[in-house]
Amino acid sequence: MRAKRSAPAPVITELPEIGVTVISRWLYNCYVIHDGGNGQPFVVDLGMPSQLPLVADVLSRRGSHLSELGAASELGAAVATHGHADHVGGLPPLRDQHGTAVHLPIAIAEMRAGTRALRPPGIREVSQILPVMASQPRDLEASREIAGTATSIGWSGKGVRLPFEPDSWLSDGDHLPGLPDWQVLNTPGHSDDSTCLFHAPTRTLLSGDAVLSAHGRAWFNPEFVDPELSATSEARLRALDVEHLLPGHGLVVTGPRVMTEARAHTDQPSIGAKASALWQVLRNHAGRPET
Repeated sequence: MRAKRSAPAPVITELPEIGVTVISRWLYNCYVIHDGGNGQPFVVDLGMPSQLPLVADVLSRRGSHLSELGAASELGAAVATHGHADHVGGLPPLRDQHGTAVHLPIAIAEMRAGTRALRPPGIREVSQILPVMASQPRDLEASREIAGTATSIGWSGKGVRLPFEPDSWLSDGDHLPGLPDWQVLNTPGHSDDSTCLFHAPTRTLLSGDAVLSAHGRAWFNPEFVDPELSATSEARLRALDVEHLLPGHGLVVTGPRVMTEARAHTDQPSIGAKASALWQVLRNHAGRPET
């Protein structure tokens, strides 16, 4: 009898030069920012409840204890770059168990109110990011966990599921409440609530799903629901001075030419490239060169 394969260990990547820790399960990246500008850490895109103890471990190694976290604790906030389930699934237990303040893009409120249409990407759109899926170690348990949390939080074509009211709604140009060094940028295209966070002092862009990465290059997301908005957002982000790209999916990209060398959202993979990437995913050959 064939032994059952265990799920791959989460990948923890430390970026001490910018004070960030990346917690990844497959292509699902969660970020712990160790100082938002007032000495407090915050977490971005906590997509799964299973990432919560990993965040606790990251904080404990810096002298914090998640059991003590709350509104006045060391963890300043939790932020989501948009409301897809893989970016918000871990927020309910964080808020329920620790009272952490949560900040979400205002477009989610508009979707919930019915003043903004629900436009989720379809299968054809999702297939465009197969090369991104192939760039990180496959973890099917992570996808199953997200599918489970999607019944209680996140939005889709069927509606907006939000089991709590956030502490604030984020609008373009805002600075994160209590975390003054990070600015909110509305960057619709992938979704209508797509949002980035920019830290000018370290030239760091936490791009959510507006910009991904594959093969060592930033890639303006070819999975989009509105090509015109994607083009506008791409032009806006290319004008930023970015040296550290922290994508929602894919590996971190650094260097002085991150935006200059980034692939455009219109640069969609060929059928052959998608087939090759799918084969890599099925064989779990993350990061290996395509053949």
